[in-house]
Amino acid sequence: MQVFIKKRLRGRQVLLYVAMLGLGAALGYGVAFAQMSLRERAFVSSFHPLRADDSLPLVHPLLAYETPQATTLPEYAALKREVEDLVNEKLRDGTTESISVYYRNVESSRWIGVNEDTVYYPASLLKVPLMIAYFKAEESDPSLFSRRIVYKSISGGADFEAPSELISGRSYSVKELIERMIVDSDNGATFTLFDRIDPDLLAGVYRRLGITDPGDDSSTYQIPTTMYALFFRTLYNGTYLTPSASERALETLARATYQEGLAAGVPAGTVVAHKFGEHVVAEDGVPKSEELHDCGIIYKPGHPYFLCVMTRAKTREAAVSVISAVSKLVYESESNE
Repeated sequence: MQVFIKKRLRGRQVLLYVAMLGLGAALGYGVAFAQMSLRERAFVSSFHPLRADDSLPLVHPLLAYETPQATTLPEYAALKREVEDLVNEKLRDGTTESISVYYRNVESSRWIGVNEDTVYYPASLLKVPLMIAYFKAEESDPSLFSRRIVYKSISGGADFEAPSELISGRSYSVKELIERMIVDSDNGATFTLFDRIDPDLLAGVYRRLGITDPGDDSSTYQIPTTMYALFFRTLYNGTYLTPSASERALETLARATYQEGLAAGVPAGTVVAHKFGEHVVAEDGVPKSEELHDCGIIYKPGHPYFLCVMTRAKTREAAVSVISAVSKLVYESESNE
């Protein structure tokens, strides 16, 4: 009887020991799970949708999806290091004051940036949302693009602006004016179109993408690469305009005559749907530096991507050199495959 009792006690001790081991493991797992859960929640919370601010009662259109920077993936971490090295090299030579780069794989939405949140004067980059506003207006007014408007030329265009083919005082269709505004960066066409657009419609383009509206005076307006990218992202996704209208808008951007920035860094014949912007930074009326930017979608065969390079440099030549060098590096990088 005593042997039996001792055996039962030893058995209970073994069970208690096993139970304690199990409890310890469970507690350890629980703590690890809780910690992992916090990390996961932080990661998941960095994903969020950007939806159109429409008044439709039953639908809420998805325009784009915000995702965290993809530097946890080896290939994107490598690409970021390559871009950072080039940016730092260009900054060290003293001819460039500020460089920001934003790269995004438009198919996977994975992206990397270098100084991507620094703000700049967009200048002619704002011709893209104006074009988008006209395409949006066309949805409810199909005859809009054939309507004719009297063109008013203006003096003092950007140095990269192609000579205008339009004659002041002559009427042109909205379609022709949009093409000249985007393809040749014609400022006269821009102001002619700006004077005729419904301000609420243009403001709606910014509002629905969550971007601050510059209003009537864009002289003090600044924007980072990440925010500006939204105009091109929604065009590529066909989520703000109709897919056919988005295609027409990107086709117009792909015919831009300016070829000294992003286009100079990729092989000849590569489709680049892009827009440049140029702004002279002055103090007391004296030019101190120049901002030059080029942003768009590079249709690398089998691997299209968005690239935006914004710069502030002492000379225009220095800015051009930076943009074309970044474009070439990104296109040729083994990490961009």
